[in-house]
Amino acid sequence: MTQSIPKNLLEKFSLLYFVKKGEKFTHTDAQTILNISKSYAGQVLPILVKSGWIISHRLSDDRRKKVYEFKKPHIIIEEIGKDLDQKVNTDKDKKKQF
Repeated sequence: MTQSIPKNLLEKFSLLYFVKKGEKFTHTDAQTILNISKSYAGQVLPILVKSGWIISHRLSDDRRKKVYEFKKPHIIIEEIGKDLDQKVNTDKDKKKQF
């Protein structure tokens, strides 16, 4: 399930998506495109993975390296919308109980 992310991460995701045209990318690609250090990329990418905005895979020829893949933007929006809808309906049900 995709979760909302802060504006600064949304901007990083958007720039990566725009430059890579939705294609797969590496950690090094992210560093270059975002003009950030290796350690900062090592903080940003796992948050995007954990939040469900990108997916990581190990390379079959070198298991130490990862390649990242974008989740389709329309799927991200649908999943966030579904989660928000569930929260709104849960809040309505709680208010009815009182």
